[in-house]
Amino acid sequence: MKKFIALALVLLMAVSFAACGSEAPAAPQEPAQTDVPAPAPEVFAFTAGGATFTVGDEMGPVEAILGEPASYFEAESCAFKGLDKVYTYSGFTVSTNPKDDNTDLICSILLTDDSVTTIEGVYIGSPASAVVEKYGEPSGDIYSYEKNGVSLVFVVENDTVVSIEYL
Repeated sequence: MKKFIALALVLLMAVSFAACGSEAPAAPQEPAQTDVPAPAPEVFAFTAGGATFTVGDEMGPVEAILGEPASYFEAESCAFKGLDKVYTYSGFTVSTNPKDDNTDLICSILLTDDSVTTIEGVYIGSPASAVVEKYGEPSGDIYSYEKNGVSLVFVVENDTVVSIEYL
């Protein structure tokens, strides 16, 4: 049951981006060199390519540091005015929702393989015991942890982490 609930959360996020709109080509932009402010330590954050960021951060400064994604998808948002966007990088994807015409906010970060880890060192393929060691006993039937509105969800099958997502 806990696997189903966690997987349902991950699939719900994926379906929300595919539910409306159509794919539109993205115009490549030169990344500006800018610093991403470090998230407050009381939230779950992710580090990759020299950027430390979390759910709720603006995507522009993060993208400027990470550079052009391996792939990019956008669709008209069902919930906001503007485009929902998905940036795929090596080992993870970042999904955003529009805040306004010029600003996109990160709404999820999905780790996709074992080449990246959480700041605490958990990766896809880690034993479930590593999650408990770093984050404590899970609350309820799923390995879901929250700090100030940012959730970190681990899908565990056969005592092995198979998915990690910041929501």
